[in-house]
Amino acid sequence: MDEKVEQLREDVNLFTRRIRTQRAGHLLTPSQLQALAHLDREGPMSARALARFEQVAPQSIARTVAILEESGMVSRTVDPQDARASIVAITALGLQTLVDDRSRRSEWLTAALAAECTDAERDLLFIAGRLLRRLAATPEPAPQRESLMHS
Repeated sequence: MDEKVEQLREDVNLFTRRIRTQRAGHLLTPSQLQALAHLDREGPMSARALARFEQVAPQSIARTVAILEESGMVSRTVDPQDARASIVAITALGLQTLVDDRSRRSEWLTAALAAECTDAERDLLFIAGRLLRRLAATPEPAPQRESLMHS
């Protein structure tokens, strides 16, 4: 099973790298696009909440948000709950960039599926996609303390 799991991991990584190359003419990084996607799906949120969604340090998301704000992709307003914090929201330009990017990637995937897969294979991939989404939602196991691991 370990060899199969390793092969699946490599296959998913290879596919992810390939689909990331399908860009809609922008210069955004994958992490910047992912931040825009979270803001699109979840709505405006604090930078701290966005960092949690992205699973990165607040300092990292602060740099990402600053770059996106400078390019007009997001806006920041004062958080009414905490005047020291700000609420980040996707702008119309950010949303259009995201829509264009998703469209380009979907066009590539549609063409690749039509060229390389049978109807049955496409159906299997759609099922696999749902399974991968379910696996992605699996909670992280609780970290074990060092002393418990060597008992």
